[in-house]
Amino acid sequence: MRIIARILGLVLGSGVAATAQPADHPATAQPADHPAVQIAGLWWMQENLSVTRYQNGDSIPDGTADHAAWAQLSTGAWAYPDSQAALRRSFGLLYNWYAVNDPRGLCPTGCRLPTHDEWTALTQALGGETKAGAVLKARQGWLPAGFRGSDGTYGGLGAYAYWWSSTGSGINGAWGRFVDGTQSGIFMMDGYKRSAFSVRCVAKR
Repeated sequence: MRIIARILGLVLGSGVAATAQPADHPATAQPADHPAVQIAGLWWMQENLSVTRYQNGDSIPDGTADHAAWAQLSTGAWAYPDSQAALRRSFGLLYNWYAVNDPRGLCPTGCRLPTHDEWTALTQALGGETKAGAVLKARQGWLPAGFRGSDGTYGGLGAYAYWWSSTGSGINGAWGRFVDGTQSGIFMMDGYKRSAFSVRCVAKR
């Protein structure tokens, strides 16, 4: 129970650190720069990713404005939550799975996306699917960033938090997890790769 006590209200408590300017480049956003907590043998970032460049410095396209183009993407892109740039500091950014899976690297140097199995291990460590969501949510200041659908529309801001894993589920899908603000569980999802969700990175330190 000590590990649960340590992370209660922390792991998913906010989008990004409210006092920090979001880092654009993952190569300059070192693991030590991000608050993290250890669960099931991995260090999990406590804030949503907010970079706009891959590790090698290449720019990730901003797909926020063009809904029709978003629905046709098969390459990496990001979007502001609910299409509002002002929300980036609090909620981070939303990424499609093509950005998540790009070999140039989305997470800070020394970090990576959690796998489907690692999300399962985190869930089990925090009491299982029916309880882990309540453990992960902050008691105050919880900021779920919602999602962007594969058709380019937005939803769920302030109510649902969605996160990718690095594990594909087929040609058009990939595994992830989501938490509903009104429920205590954490739920497995099979999301369309053109959808955009938040990202939490993990590291072994």
